[in-house]
Amino acid sequence: MTIALFGTGGTISNRGTAPDNFVDYLDIGTVMQADELVAAHPELRQISQIRVEAFAALRSKYVTSAHWVQLAQQVSSALADENIRGVVIAHGTGTLEETAWFLHLTVNSTKPIIVVGAQRPGTALGSDTPLNLLDAFRVATHPESQDRGVTVVMNRQIHSARDVLKVANHRLDALQSPVRGPLGVIHADRTVEYWRTPTNPHTSRSAFIDPATPLPRVDLVHAYTDADATALEAFRAAGATGLIVVGYPPGTLTQQLDDAVDRAIADGLVVVQATRAFLEPDVMARGGLVGRGLIANSDLAPHKARILLQLCLAQGMAHDEIGEVFATY
Repeated sequence: MTIALFGTGGTISNRGTAPDNFVDYLDIGTVMQADELVAAHPELRQISQIRVEAFAALRSKYVTSAHWVQLAQQVSSALADENIRGVVIAHGTGTLEETAWFLHLTVNSTKPIIVVGAQRPGTALGSDTPLNLLDAFRVATHPESQDRGVTVVMNRQIHSARDVLKVANHRLDALQSPVRGPLGVIHADRTVEYWRTPTNPHTSRSAFIDPATPLPRVDLVHAYTDADATALEAFRAAGATGLIVVGYPPGTLTQQLDDAVDRAIADGLVVVQATRAFLEPDVMARGGLVGRGLIANSDLAPHKARILLQLCLAQGMAHDEIGEVFATY
């Protein structure tokens, strides 16, 4: 049984600076390549054979959509090999949820794809790196991990790439699924248990396999007291073809933003109404929104709604098709 390991960088691959220093490595710690990560954790080979795939050694803040596309292509190629049981991707937690969501929508495979990160470098006291890596390989080799899309394994939990968010800066339980909860867990005796299966379309059932590139520009516009149209108009001037407007819960904007949104829709931009509520992010499709041409967001986080809209626009979908996608994905 062979697992393909992709390294992208991040804390999980960082050499750290000192055992009790949990912050400075973010700026000055060096990042290991994937083969170095495996060498630092030889216990991984007790779970499966490992084929290391060259990719990158980045801080996650430097990951771009071009990296997403390249990674999706390389992961798809690896999974097409009948000798590969699944894939593990080591990734920085800052943008992990975005990379995982993109792969969840664009990789055509039913094999396990596990994205794993860490909150502390492997050399730091109380590091979660060794256990998270072991758990990721345990999940990747588990027979019930088939056809669950891309999953994120951290802090002994298994999350769907669709649902997971980073909700804390430094805590070990920073990756959570606040709306739907995790898919499963890795128990203290190393057994893997799944509680539920993702029900939204993903991977082999996704409409977005092998997307057109480069992805269209889509920006997020936030509502706050006294928010005017300055940012929205700047994004339009920069070439945005779609917007996610992150309103007050349960989905309202300032008057200036409402007016600017109406102008944008009249000019052909696709605008999705989201909110800054993260425990119940769904926007009800009331007449005051859909009657003006806005698309109501589902329970996706706004930055994940942005990725979904990018893929819809790259596919050349019409407004009503995009609305249906947001209702089902």
